[in-house]
Amino acid sequence: MEMKKKHLKWSYKIIFSIIGLLFIKVFEFAFLNRVIHWFWKIPLDSMGEFIGIIVTILILLPFIIIVLNQRIRLEGAEEKYRKLAYYDPLTGLSNRRYFEEKVSHSLMQDSKEGKIGAVIFIDIDGFKLVNDTYGHEIGDSLLKEIGKRLLASVRKEDLISRFAGDEFIFYLPNVDKASVLIIVKRIIEDINKPFVINNNTILTSTSVGISFFSEKRKDIKSLLRNADKAMYKAKLHGKNTYEIFNEDNEY
Repeated sequence: MEMKKKHLKWSYKIIFSIIGLLFIKVFEFAFLNRVIHWFWKIPLDSMGEFIGIIVTILILLPFIIIVLNQRIRLEGAEEKYRKLAYYDPLTGLSNRRYFEEKVSHSLMQDSKEGKIGAVIFIDIDGFKLVNDTYGHEIGDSLLKEIGKRLLASVRKEDLISRFAGDEFIFYLPNVDKASVLIIVKRIIEDINKPFVINNNTILTSTSVGISFFSEKRKDIKSLLRNADKAMYKAKLHGKNTYEIFNEDNEY
């Protein structure tokens, strides 16, 4: 019985609240009518149409805001998906998928224009030893720092991506052999400089493979495969060096 009275009491409160709100709205409408008439000198007989326009705008405004908010959220979700699909979460560099799609398109354009370019494949020497000695957290931090140095070693128009693990790939468009070798030597020198991570001084080196694209070799998968072969030959030659893939003498 007490529970029933409690619900009845709340029902009256809700009813009176609704009536109060309706009274306020009616008062606001009448007040708004007079204010608009006084401020803009709109005749009272034309006020109905004018206020109708205002009410329509106010009714549509929440829907417009909802649509805009949904559009912003959708664009944010698309950007988030793009980052997940095309970028490496550890280093922030683009990933292999983005590299292959981007370079495939660029190769078609460059080959039509007769431009020369190269694909570079690099592997960090002794990275497994770093993980075994200092742990994977230090290893991940090292990869981040390597990514930063690699970005600083190339030109703005060059593309660098993380291939997998401690392997990175580059696309150098519109560049001759001499310029490629200058860039590669700079990369090797930069990676040879000590890294200081959590008070640990880590020394690294890198093995580099280079594959130049031509009319014969201009698909990205072949270029990556050839650069990878050249990189392994650099490792066989003592690491911390580079090799150029020779089309006439495959490894």
